[in-house]
Amino acid sequence: MKKLKEALKQSRTATPQKRIEIRRGMTLRRTQGGIPVVDLHYSVIPERDPEINPTWKEQERRKYTSQAAWDREQEIVDEAGGGELVFADTLVEHWNKIVIQDPRWRPDPRWCCEAGFDHGRASPTCLLRCYVDYQGVLYFAGEYYQPGMEIWQHAQNLRQMADITKIRVCSADPSIFPLNAQANVPTRPQERAKSINEIYVENGIELFSPFQGDHSDISFAARLLMHWSNLDRREPTVKIVCHNYVERPEYGLHNWSCPNLLWELMRTRRDKLTAQQLLRRNVSEAIVQKDDHARDSMKYVLLSHPEPTPKSNEEIIAEHIKPLAEARDLTSARIRAQQKREALDEDRDPDDWSQPFPGLHIPQGWPRRRR
Repeated sequence: MKKLKEALKQSRTATPQKRIEIRRGMTLRRTQGGIPVVDLHYSVIPERDPEINPTWKEQERRKYTSQAAWDREQEIVDEAGGGELVFADTLVEHWNKIVIQDPRWRPDPRWCCEAGFDHGRASPTCLLRCYVDYQGVLYFAGEYYQPGMEIWQHAQNLRQMADITKIRVCSADPSIFPLNAQANVPTRPQERAKSINEIYVENGIELFSPFQGDHSDISFAARLLMHWSNLDRREPTVKIVCHNYVERPEYGLHNWSCPNLLWELMRTRRDKLTAQQLLRRNVSEAIVQKDDHARDSMKYVLLSHPEPTPKSNEEIIAEHIKPLAEARDLTSARIRAQQKREALDEDRDPDDWSQPFPGLHIPQGWPRRRR
């Protein structure tokens, strides 16, 4: 309490927002209006202090999808995230899990096929095809990505796409449905206005339905990163098929690959903080609206599905010991279940058996018979 009173007295003459340390992990600052604010860092708790227990920070950091997210929430760095690449770190670190690079990969013919569509005039028009397996995992496995063409040309190209007739639903930008496309032909001045979707229908592409979900890019980023969370311990629930990725647009029809989707995701950034945001200590979450045509198509598919349901620890344990249980090796199953439970409780890698498990006694050999 004495140190707090001293910090309050000192803050009256300090510049606004200057932090004054009360104790390790606890600081005090005053806003522009003179209101005192106490900030608590995780190091204020001895069990989380890196100088006392460095393993806590290592384990907790794995739960965050980027360094900027960690800095904002745990390190109290309000300006962290401006200009941050949103998906690139996760993609690079877990490329072999998220990206299917085998050019021979094909979906199970019984899987549901869906799509997302974003129409552009000078910018690219994109149709993204997606397959949903029996566990709800989404496989983005084909795309049409082409700028600068008329609708009848896009329609002609789309008819050549593999599995175009298997698409059950194709969610599209609602802006293509209002009657606002005029023919502008002098010989037909009385022709009524049409929607872009109606012109596609006239050219043989009767697929699109308006997307009715959340259009927020922030919601999309949060949902996709949720599908890609904890990849050290599990498989992603969104995968992208791509065997020809390059760091530039690859226009045209890609029947079994999504190079442009990956190109856009790798370049996705958050808006940089303005001077006014820095002054008010607001966090920048907005996504830069650039090179987002395949990303929008992916958003329409992704946000049409419910959030992925994480498995409980008991479900993970049951799956892990299933082969032993089926083989009637109940002793080994109990031991492995206990090992798995402790690994999950301590946030260890559940499949890394090289680490010791304190408190777990595994008997060696057979017990000696008493006489």
